[in-house]
Amino acid sequence: MEKDQEKQAFGKDTKPLPKNFEVTALGSLGLLALGHVGIIAWKKKRSEEELNNKTNNE
Repeated sequence: MEKDQEKQAFGKDTKPLPKNFEVTALGSLGLLALGHVGIIAWKKKRSEEELNNKTNNE
């Protein structure tokens, strides 16, 4: 779609999505919006955090 057509279709300039997205153990609505890829990334980060907490507490 041409830039002028995008303005007409959406009423404003569209911005590109970030290539890097920070995943936190708490999660976010953005991760949910990514679908199963976001859920997998969140579960991985959460398990890493739990493992780090276990090793730090011992």
